[in-house]
Amino acid sequence: MKQALSKLFLKESSKWHFWLFLSFLAKGLIFIFLISRHGVSPLHGFSGTIAGDTYTYFEPIENLISHGTYSPDFRMPGYGVLYLPLAFFFSKSVAFTMLIVLQYIVAASTIYPLSLIARYLFKSTQVFYLTFYLYLVSTYTSLFDATLLTESFTTSFLILSVFFLVKAFETEKRHSLNLIISGLFITWVVFLRPVFMPLVLLYLTVVITFFYLHELKKSTLAKSFLFLLPFIIFEGTWISRNYITHRKFIPATATIYYPGYEDSYYPPLLTLARSWGGSDQYWDPDAEIRWFGLNDGLQPQLHNIPVAIPNYVYTSKFNYDSLLILKKQLGSYISLENIHSTDTIKMSALLTGIRVRCHSYAASIKNEKPFLYYIKAPLMRTKHFLLHSGTYNLFTTLTSQLNSLCYGIKVFYSLLYIAILTLGTFGIILLTRKNLLSTPVVIITAIVCYTILVHPILLGKCEKRYFVPAYPFILICAADLLSKIKKIFIS
Repeated sequence: MKQALSKLFLKESSKWHFWLFLSFLAKGLIFIFLISRHGVSPLHGFSGTIAGDTYTYFEPIENLISHGTYSPDFRMPGYGVLYLPLAFFFSKSVAFTMLIVLQYIVAASTIYPLSLIARYLFKSTQVFYLTFYLYLVSTYTSLFDATLLTESFTTSFLILSVFFLVKAFETEKRHSLNLIISGLFITWVVFLRPVFMPLVLLYLTVVITFFYLHELKKSTLAKSFLFLLPFIIFEGTWISRNYITHRKFIPATATIYYPGYEDSYYPPLLTLARSWGGSDQYWDPDAEIRWFGLNDGLQPQLHNIPVAIPNYVYTSKFNYDSLLILKKQLGSYISLENIHSTDTIKMSALLTGIRVRCHSYAASIKNEKPFLYYIKAPLMRTKHFLLHSGTYNLFTTLTSQLNSLCYGIKVFYSLLYIAILTLGTFGIILLTRKNLLSTPVVIITAIVCYTILVHPILLGKCEKRYFVPAYPFILICAADLLSKIKKIFIS
């Protein structure tokens, strides 16, 4: 029986048709489940998920088609360029459907390349098998294949960028074309999620180090240029376009907020919540920012779940009563905003008071409680970012309302997420100690570490989906550790 199963499921890694068949089958079943779980869609004829950010990626493309102008332009066009030909020829619902189908196809196609990355880095067929099957059954990234957000393509293109990079490092296959393709995919990742732009420098460092150690310096410079060529072309075009439009040097986007948000109450309130390590995900029932009355995107039955502000956050500048006043001001402003009040003087005074209070209270935490602001708060934000069920949007109903089968599935995938996160973290620590300067192993550990560093720690963003692109790479580290453990106990 064991030999039969091994013969069936542990075929040679070169049998690409077998591995792709399994990938499309498993991903297809998950994809069908995701698009079948919804009731009435906000867009007739579309069965995927439309999120709050969805239309901000496509509105500039629709304006480009209708008026010849890419606006508003606070999003880079990495997602929109995929929507452009679909929107030009089809209705919105059909274009959206075709886009999520494309997300599924690309995502399914990357399971095998991810496993080949693992095999190349660790020279182990066992790590190949572990990576393939762990990623095959994981839903943490698959959940976004049916969602109109950038996570699916960002994850897939990040995998492909690493795959073609390590392919260029293989002794028999150091093809210049692979470097160009790798550069193209990491450039596309940047245009999907500008926060990953520093990864271009990471890749370049790995390219220079690897080829400098294996070839002549002259060849190293040539290889580096080939890798950078796509980024130079497309980023240069984007910068030129922005300069012509805005008369400013804008390498990514002019703002990280929606147009108009930067001058609203929203950024200062986020700054205040983040200053003590509170979660800024107002659509999550346990997010501290909900204490101020923000419940947008939260299921109505969860609105009354109590949220508390920890007592240790108070300073000489504010206390609980001060926050109550701030909460009251915010409620008054939102009420006037919801009814489209014409009392602009009152609204302006309320908004100014809210913004001043938020900035003042956050600054007092920074000045009076530096340990909380610089150490504890980033750790708390990282906790919000990483430590969760990993299945927060697997089902559309509350956990307490799931039947036994669905509850069991949710528990299984939550345990799988926690296991991958735990094993992967230890795997990264061991790899970092052993291969700190080794290339290209450093690239997968650095992607995970950078994703964690930049989102909850540097930018203060706790949104769980931002970790999705790094998940495949922490999974490889978990697979490597599992392989090492097996060798110790099962020799």
